[in-house]
Amino acid sequence: MARCKSSPEVVRTKCELAHRLKEIRTEQYGERGGPELARRLNLPIRTWYNYETGVTVPSEVLLRFIELTEVEPLWLLHGQGSKFRRVRPMPGADAPPAPPGSVPDLLRRALSMLEQGDGLDDPGGVIFPPASGPDPDADQVVVRVEDPDAEAGRPGDLDFVTMPLKREWLAGIRHFRCIRVRGDAMVPILADGAVVGVSEQSEEPEALNGALVAARVGGRTVVRWFQLAGQVALLRAEDPSFEPDVVPVAPEDPADAVEFRRILWSSTPHASAHSPAQLS
Repeated sequence: MARCKSSPEVVRTKCELAHRLKEIRTEQYGERGGPELARRLNLPIRTWYNYETGVTVPSEVLLRFIELTEVEPLWLLHGQGSKFRRVRPMPGADAPPAPPGSVPDLLRRALSMLEQGDGLDDPGGVIFPPASGPDPDADQVVVRVEDPDAEAGRPGDLDFVTMPLKREWLAGIRHFRCIRVRGDAMVPILADGAVVGVSEQSEEPEALNGALVAARVGGRTVVRWFQLAGQVALLRAEDPSFEPDVVPVAPEDPADAVEFRRILWSSTPHASAHSPAQLS
């Protein structure tokens, strides 16, 4: 299938981001400073210059760029507000650390863990910083988000997102993974691009009846309402125009079994995170 062309709005946003990336690079490293910045970001020189021309920048590269240059994320993405997160210190001066639990602090620690590979193979490593961090009551965390249906090798396979979630609220549900919802089947409950927390714990079908679940069906990952009907499960969309998926709960061949995992919480773009009670 041919890839859809980017909308004019997306193209414009990419061009504006590329312009601001070049502006910061020029300001801090000079007109010919691209190779030095690429070296510090551990990138090929040509790759960096591609980003300055509007090629999609992977999230991990943006995180490293923000960390390295101390550019204000809001300004980088939208051109609004202060250009830098704080006054840049004189060379050799000690920089004051970002307040614990602040977005810069969360991004710094997430980036550090990404570079060191800490927790990336552990379901509990989805939340940054770790539970042992200095501010367990912080009202925002950085979570690692998967796009399970992304094309292999596409930059969107893995992302880091700042979420309005209290760590103490998540303390009892540490074993989950975050995935991004695709499509409009669950609108208005879950918009396209929403992030949901999926339990890593397996449950009996009877316990999931009436719950919101994630499942891998027909080569795609879906989030649907689970309805048990005898030996099959009906996976119903919120939008009635979508036909429900009918999935055997106990197929004869164990290789055909589908795992149903409970949705613990959700966060729709431009909205706050919702607890499981608000989803039922």
